[in-house]
Amino acid sequence: METNLFKKTILFTSLVSLIFGAAGGGLTSWALLAYDESHLVQENTGDTIVNFENGSYKEVYDKASPAVVSVVALKDLTDYYNQMQQYGPFQMFGAPQQEAPETEGEGELSEVSSGSGFIVTGDGLVVTNKHVVSDDTAQYEVILNDGTTLDAKVVAIDTLNDIALVQITGEDDRMGNFPTLSFGDSEAMSVGDPVVAIGNALGEYSNTTTVGIISATDRQIVASGGGQGTENLVNLIQTDAAINPGNSGGPLLNLNGDVVGMNTAIDTTASGIGFALPSADIEPVVQSYQANGHIVTPYIGVRYVPVTPALIKHFNLAVDHGAYVIGDANIGPSVVPGSPAEKAGLKEADVILSVDGTDLNESYTLQNAVASHRVGDVITLNVHRDGKDIEIKVTLEEVPQETES
Repeated sequence: METNLFKKTILFTSLVSLIFGAAGGGLTSWALLAYDESHLVQENTGDTIVNFENGSYKEVYDKASPAVVSVVALKDLTDYYNQMQQYGPFQMFGAPQQEAPETEGEGELSEVSSGSGFIVTGDGLVVTNKHVVSDDTAQYEVILNDGTTLDAKVVAIDTLNDIALVQITGEDDRMGNFPTLSFGDSEAMSVGDPVVAIGNALGEYSNTTTVGIISATDRQIVASGGGQGTENLVNLIQTDAAINPGNSGGPLLNLNGDVVGMNTAIDTTASGIGFALPSADIEPVVQSYQANGHIVTPYIGVRYVPVTPALIKHFNLAVDHGAYVIGDANIGPSVVPGSPAEKAGLKEADVILSVDGTDLNESYTLQNAVASHRVGDVITLNVHRDGKDIEIKVTLEEVPQETES
């Protein structure tokens, strides 16, 4: 009984950690909870030269700003307000119900959150953060830099990273010829290189432009937003360009005006520490959607929980890190039938210690490792089983549409 309860508890925790939502009634942004600096800081050797020959800040703004949009979530709050007026914040059981007073603006949509995005195709495909559009009960609009407001819908969500695609659906004479941004090579960027951030700062100051440098690369953080859960983010660009709530989903640009990152998180305890997803992780997602009509996501097909001191004690594990493969009758088997994991021979109670030589832990999870690969890639797992370490190779496949993880 105790073991089953423990399994249900840790499995529930694992599933909750996958929930990644926008903050209702506020700005959509991620705040940094923690990050692991071990072997992740790229030192500035001092020979980095800020080169303005390829452009200036003004030129970057003039080129990029027309393609940067605000992404706004809307809801009809009438029912909520009427309920509050009817019952009040407290209601005694048995007290007679009072007729709810009529609410002005009944049926009107109200803004509940806002973020940023940027257009990548002439027909209005917008890239933004997943947490900006995570409320599937909301309606969405995009506001162009000239103030034009257009209806939009979420067309694709990346289950492995904080990326979402939104399609402009409102009628506009520019449909097919919207201004767009192109992706640059984030892997060519170095510490000290100048960058420009554009976004809907504080949900109020649209197309606010700030400048700075790349402060570090390959950062790894645990981010959270508005009580909607946490997400492990890896391979991030750190910048000191001012990024504020509402900037989430906006572009981080090089001096050619190309997107090298998407502003995603800030450290709220610091000044001048922001994080962006690199374009090397974003561009393949866009290409996948364009080629397939949905985002092709790789998967292994195991259910797992991170190895923690509590887990080590309960199962008497002989390892101090990794992903413990475990299932439950209410959630599903530890190894998904027909999955790459089953084909490779992974089993219940295996502990996956590393992927391609990189150790797994609570900050760098198996999900993070898979997110950095594509369908068809062969990854090497170091697995602890029955007191021995073995090596297992797994060929990643596309996650079935009905599969949740």
